Amino acid sequence: MLRLASSTVGPVQMASAGATNTQTLEAYNAGDGSLSLTFSSSASWVTATTGASRNCVTVSPTNTKSCIPITFSINTSGLPQGLSSATVTVSGDASTVDAPQTVVVLVRIGAVETYSAPGGTRDIGFATSSYVNASGKTADGANWLTVVNNGAGSFRFNYPYSIHFQPPAGMASGNYSGTVTLSGGSNPTDNQSIPATLHVTTQPIAVANASTATFAPQPTTDALNIRLAAGAPLLTYPFSANVTVGNIGQGSLSVQDPVITGAWLKADNVPGYGVVPGYYSIDPTGLAVGSYPGSLAFPSNAANGTVTVPINLQIVDKGNPLIYYHGVLDNATFIPGDTVAQGDILVVKGEQLSFSSLTSSAPPLPTAAGGTSVLVNGAAVPLFYTSYGQIAFQLPYDVPAGSATVQVKRDDGSVSNLASITIAPRAPRLLVTVNQDGSINSAAHPAHSGTELTVYAIGFGPTSPSVAAGAAAPSAEPLARVSQPLSVGFGFGFFATEVAPDYAGLTPTAAGLYQVNVAVPSGLVSGAVNMTVSFPNGVVSNVLPLYVQ
Repeated sequence: MLRLASSTVGPVQMASAGATNTQTLEAYNAGDGSLSLTFSSSASWVTATTGASRNCVTVSPTNTKSCIPITFSINTSGLPQGLSSATVTVSGDASTVDAPQTVVVLVRIGAVETYSAPGGTRDIGFATSSYVNASGKTADGANWLTVVNNGAGSFRFNYPYSIHFQPPAGMASGNYSGTVTLSGGSNPTDNQSIPATLHVTTQPIAVANASTATFAPQPTTDALNIRLAAGAPLLTYPFSANVTVGNIGQGSLSVQDPVITGAWLKADNVPGYGVVPGYYSIDPTGLAVGSYPGSLAFPSNAANGTVTVPINLQIVDKGNPLIYYHGVLDNATFIPGDTVAQGDILVVKGEQLSFSSLTSSAPPLPTAAGGTSVLVNGAAVPLFYTSYGQIAFQLPYDVPAGSATVQVKRDDGSVSNLASITIAPRAPRLLVTVNQDGSINSAAHPAHSGTELTVYAIGFGPTSPSVAAGAAAPSAEPLARVSQPLSVGFGFGFFATEVAPDYAGLTPTAAGLYQVNVAVPSGLVSGAVNMTVSFPNGVVSNVLPLYVQ
């Protein structure tokens, strides 16, 4: 069972290209058997090799003291100015759980440059492979540039720092220069002087935020890197690229529609809904294996002008399904590694999970759809929907608590890697609250004392009578009530008001969805009130704000 001390190396800050920098992180085995690692890199300028097993120095795993050091050799010769990224894939053998995993390697070449409003702050992070003495000096002698040591923590292979820009509120608009000096490091390439430039402005400052619902987390919002297999379907909302531009400066920001580069990248026009603002579909139809650079360039009235977001599409050969590390997630929290419940609703994120367009089902749920199935401990489970990069499914109620494996199998016989999850009898997650009048509870639509709420949730575990996973819950008595008593808390800690619900169980005709019907108690202070659900033995849900008037 593969574990890595980190999924990111860097950003490594270099004043100029040319030197080769080395960084090290550790891997260890959280399972049984032996762990043998291989590597592949998306870029020729970074390679990875393993050293002999040693006592762990950067992690403290509970079940082993032996770690495998992985050395990353970063050849910066020929790299362009600015931020470059590469992905190193760390693989085990076919029986290794939670492999492959990826490590993103970030390198920033040249001067550090940023925009800020007077009185604002900006931080630009970097990392070194050894402890360094770090300081900032300004050309004008003012104290707007400092370097902050963010603490080595337990990851002694990676020392994080931030270059902190803080122009005073009265600082005049203009361009200011300084120097960041790093010295005393045991790695010679960590010792350098880095030019720093601050642009102070009272105009808007445009920044882009780019993400996707489907793909693995991106190392930086400076670019989106999307990998699809040949023959993949059109990616449209909500699985398309989401790119928005915001203002971190002063004044009013005006942003025009972007100039799109790349014929495969288009404004997302969803049948029946029209253009979805901020979303851009990815159409790989007819593209051969290779790399296809694209971009979105947003003209604006900001001081930094047009903001360009590179969106790089890579087409690869069709292969086995791939589940991302920590890619099996609770459908409410989406927190990597979060414990899930028996009967819970989960999503699988990865690549090549299905080559059909989005396929969804209503109860009773099938165990195969879109040419694919999900196996939990080797058995197929009910599916809500399938797509190229994401599948939603329901865990069986009788799956044993503890560690379990998840695998995706396509109907062409190809199977994915094994991913692990941790299962508990209950892991309550509150989703949304509906007021008695049918409105969604919010600041604009608060609840009132004595009115009945319907709180929808997942992860409440087994019910009485029991309902098979994927089956529709009964809509007549006997309803499927949770098998353990619960209480609803309004407020915080010892000051919370605990209320017994009128009903807590599966939502009639739904699969895996629960609801709690409860009256709003009197005496609550107007405004947002913390609401939780508690089971015996200290099992407590997330906090959901309830707006009361």
